[in-house]
Amino acid sequence: MLDFLLFFSCFTLIVVLGQREVPSALVSLSNVTDQFILLSFKSLVTKDPYNMISNWISNISFCDWNGVSCSGGSQRVVALSLSGKALE
Repeated sequence: MLDFLLFFSCFTLIVVLGQREVPSALVSLSNVTDQFILLSFKSLVTKDPYNMISNWISNISFCDWNGVSCSGGSQRVVALSLSGKALE
């Protein structure tokens, strides 16, 4: 549970900071950070009965992953929609 709280805190901070304008040189780095955080979260999930995060793999853009919403311009994560999916 502590791992999830740490992830959630980091993710919230990234989402809040991601709402600001980011220089184009940093967008790529920001995208790597978003993907890393999401994959870290996935590694903490022990049960995914609906295969909600089964397409969370590095060769697919994280903006196309189930439950992930990204901003239009910078392609930063702005929301996750994973409630009711019985993730543990």
